[in-house]
Amino acid sequence: MKAMQRSFSRLVFLALLVTALASAHPLSAPGARAQTREPLPPPHLAYGVHVAPHTNVNLALVDQLRVDWVKIYEEGQAALFPGKRILLRMDLPWPENWESFRASVRQRAASAAAAGVDAIEVHNEPNLAMEWPHGPNAWEYTQMLRVAYNAIKAADPSIIVVSGGLAPTLTTRDRGAISDLEFAEEMLDNGAAQWFDAFGYHPYGYNQPPEAEPSEDTLTFRRVELIRELFEERGIYDKQIWMTEFGWLRDPAEDGVNCADNDPNFAGFAWLRVSGQTQADYTVRAFDWADRHWPWAGPMFLWNLNWSLFPHDVQPVCSHMRWFSLLRSDGSPLPVFERVASMPRRVTDYQPRLTLYAEQMTAEASVACPGSVQVGEFAVVNSGYPGSFRATIETPMSPIGPAVEVYPPEVTSGETVTVFADTTNLAPGVHTIYINVTATIGGDLISEMIQGYVVVRQDAALCSD
Repeated sequence: MKAMQRSFSRLVFLALLVTALASAHPLSAPGARAQTREPLPPPHLAYGVHVAPHTNVNLALVDQLRVDWVKIYEEGQAALFPGKRILLRMDLPWPENWESFRASVRQRAASAAAAGVDAIEVHNEPNLAMEWPHGPNAWEYTQMLRVAYNAIKAADPSIIVVSGGLAPTLTTRDRGAISDLEFAEEMLDNGAAQWFDAFGYHPYGYNQPPEAEPSEDTLTFRRVELIRELFEERGIYDKQIWMTEFGWLRDPAEDGVNCADNDPNFAGFAWLRVSGQTQADYTVRAFDWADRHWPWAGPMFLWNLNWSLFPHDVQPVCSHMRWFSLLRSDGSPLPVFERVASMPRRVTDYQPRLTLYAEQMTAEASVACPGSVQVGEFAVVNSGYPGSFRATIETPMSPIGPAVEVYPPEVTSGETVTVFADTTNLAPGVHTIYINVTATIGGDLISEMIQGYVVVRQDAALCSD
């Protein structure tokens, strides 16, 4: 029996040398989740909608729509949507004074985080002159993004920073609009990937079905696939693309509204018109296409819920923004609302995730030389979406096992914990130790457990000089 035990101990020891030791155990803290050996895939796809500022938003309708995310324009709106994740659009033009700009962004980001904002989109469609008035410039925008990113992370590192969603467009002769492909390429060539957690894009379908093939000289929903190709050409695979605006424009004539092609509020948009049923069909098919073909896609935000509710003296009746809405002017749901509310969707989790990793958590010792031995090290990592947490390391005491110490007793995501065990008075054999790691993430107490082994032998040769 003793020979079999020694043989078993050697086998256990050899196996543990090459295996990351992580598993669930009854000693884990209440509510502890099973440990995973590999990081879970990054969150893929989520569902969002824009809500207009300065309007009464029917929360029941937002809940009925079954979206995960709401995009807002003022941080005070965040409180209107309990239980939803919040993307704040923060318009930040080219600064006159960089120090004032940095301080202002940090202050706004801190205020937004306190209000419950999860992500900030830095500016909007910077490849258009109407959004970057002195002429769109990818280098300029990247420099502004760099400073804004660092200021936002200084205020709250858990905030997800999204680059300003690019407008899908071709370059015009006056360069008042610069191709999204050209602009994105220049951003990446200037190192922009360092300064966003996710890349913002607006894959409008114009009047084409969502399955229409993309090309450099056409504007379709799938044009974003060409953006993704730019990322992969540069070896960038770990950044999601967030569709921070998309949708189809419903024909105003369906409501008896005659918006002439030459109407200044409708000019340039008349050719986008589709029927309400087509709008609904295309929208649901767009979500389905992304779900099946775009593993790199993050949240998709429908433009928009309720611009149709603005009074006509605030938003003219033929403003194109009204006719992307999911609601009629009287607040009743359109077919697109009903279809999106009822379509199947996946469950998403856009928050940090606590995961523990170790290359080896095994130590050998001898009864001839009792004392403290280093069992190994393990890393506390965030295997979920960008964010931060602080974890507490605990070592449950066992009446028959070794006393265990860890250093440090608290860590942030990305830090390493060293584990020591006292072999004094331990009998020969394999002794298991357990370490619990807990952190509060998204308001929930999360606990993970990792285990290690101390193999105690009679062999005095294991004693060091």
